[in-house]
Amino acid sequence: MSPVSAHRSSTMRGGDTLRAAGAVVLDVLVIALAYAAGLMLRFDAEVPRESLEFVLKIFPLLAAVYIALNAVFGVYRTVWAYGSLGDILALFRPVLLATLLIFGINFWVNERDLPLSVILIAGELIFPGMAFVKMRTRLLLRLPRAAQASQRLLILGAGHTGQALARELQNSPGLNYQPIGYLDDDPRKQNRRVHGLRVFGLLSSLEQEIRNHAADAVAIAMPRLPGATMRSIVATCQSQGVPVRIVSGVERWVSGAHRDDTLRDITLDDLLGREPVEVDYQACRQSVNDQVVLVTGAAGSIGSELCRQVITFQPVELHLLDNNESGLFDLAAELSGISPQTIVRLWPASVTEQRKVDEIFNRVRPNLVYHAAAYKHVPMLESNPDEAFRANVIGTLNVASAARTYQAGTFVLISTDKAVRPTSIMGATKRIAELMVLALARGSEHTRFVAVRFGNVMGSRGSAPLTFMRQIERGGPVTVTHPDMMRYFISIPEAVSLVIQAGTFGGSGNIYMLDMGQEINMLELAERMIRLRGLRPGDDIEVVFTGTRPGEKLREELVADFEHLEPTDHPKVMRLTALAEITEAEIRRLVAEVEAVLWEDPEELRRRIHLVARMYSEDREPGDLDTPSPAPGQPAAP
Repeated sequence: MSPVSAHRSSTMRGGDTLRAAGAVVLDVLVIALAYAAGLMLRFDAEVPRESLEFVLKIFPLLAAVYIALNAVFGVYRTVWAYGSLGDILALFRPVLLATLLIFGINFWVNERDLPLSVILIAGELIFPGMAFVKMRTRLLLRLPRAAQASQRLLILGAGHTGQALARELQNSPGLNYQPIGYLDDDPRKQNRRVHGLRVFGLLSSLEQEIRNHAADAVAIAMPRLPGATMRSIVATCQSQGVPVRIVSGVERWVSGAHRDDTLRDITLDDLLGREPVEVDYQACRQSVNDQVVLVTGAAGSIGSELCRQVITFQPVELHLLDNNESGLFDLAAELSGISPQTIVRLWPASVTEQRKVDEIFNRVRPNLVYHAAAYKHVPMLESNPDEAFRANVIGTLNVASAARTYQAGTFVLISTDKAVRPTSIMGATKRIAELMVLALARGSEHTRFVAVRFGNVMGSRGSAPLTFMRQIERGGPVTVTHPDMMRYFISIPEAVSLVIQAGTFGGSGNIYMLDMGQEINMLELAERMIRLRGLRPGDDIEVVFTGTRPGEKLREELVADFEHLEPTDHPKVMRLTALAEITEAEIRRLVAEVEAVLWEDPEELRRRIHLVARMYSEDREPGDLDTPSPAPGQPAAP
């Protein structure tokens, strides 16, 4: 232990000792007052001299019995600043036992200098006296809260979360909220009182109750609230000019772990209202625990979250590969305290460099590979098809081939809905990557190859929601490509947890698709985000339509016409069937023919990329890539 840590530990022990000593002194005082009151009540304030002298003589023994039993039952180890009814009931046991013990001893010795009634009266007074002394901080702090609080808070939900929130706010100075009551849809709670606060009515009466009780703020204390209900609540609060917040991690703060973020702002994830994902924890842990795991694109949005979740399952080694040096460094610092026993190794490298990838795999020998390295920004890749092909196709081929060569157990490709009937270079290159996984799986004896396909990721770098947020912070305008633009969204943690889950399924050569829920209109999304800031679309923040960008679809597709879905062991993960029958030799030939024009003609490169992506779709047969490009205005080869 370092000198600083030793000093800190010594200081903490000294503080605990002083607090315990203070608690003992207060308990002795309570016992003394209780026995004094017992004597006064028993003898109508005319206490015989012999009884008083006897009590004074044996008082150290009386006090020692109570203090000793309190210590045995852990009363002095309780943090009474957060004491509960259970703690008070726990205090009752040693007090009762001490009283009965003293009563029994006095009865046995047949001593009447201390009447038995005095012992019983004192015991009845000692318990509430000790309880008040120990809970005094919480009891007294509640009195001035109403005067100090600046915001009258209406709580939505009178369940466990709402009750915990009310207690926290009542007992915590400085949070600046005065809870005034609840709204709850449970008919059994209507007009009842919970922790001294009345349940005013149903959620549907929110607008009326805000006005009736002059609420200054609203707090949502209901887990798993549907997105439609959340949006309705937010809209109502905004129409009344009342801020609305949501409980932040009740499981953390109710224990007193932190005090500053009891309530947080409503986020876009809250408005979307997707049901929390529950994965098979044991299956995920079994697939990762004590394994050597390699994550490519580790510094990206998906890759970094993969690392965060994977390390919780305690792999023996976690290898992070990315060409973003700073991102790797920051991520490693973040991961360092999660699983100290896991060895974390950084590899600043590009997946496009075959020799480097082979060297890393030869040294690492991973059991499990998550391939998240890719370029993803559609407009940028339309202008740079060469880099898109190198990163998304050549990079995937390098990593997948190395995984098979060095006998990795499982290779998981992160794909996208843009790979379905792709109209963009980004989507086309990811489709080729899927074909590559299918091809390598056919000839692999030791390595399972799977791909996981999902839509847009909420909060990823460059995503529309983040762009909208920055534009709103700058005062607008918010740019939307088209009023009918629709997209599927999934949160980063949800997507990653399902990717890990998909990696646990048996079989090779499978493509899995995540349940993306309902499509979201991008115009409506932008307007919701504007209203979340208390602003009005069109008045406070202008919304501008910029037109669709090259390669964009108005509506994304999750499944191609020739593909079919079948369920898996997880309700939010589906397996695609009717997949392409392609050999490794064929995919390598096609990739080589595209690579042959990589640095020559961008238009020809685009044509070849799209042609390969369309092959093995809708029963198409492989075509010859060496046909010339169509003249301007002429249709491309099918």
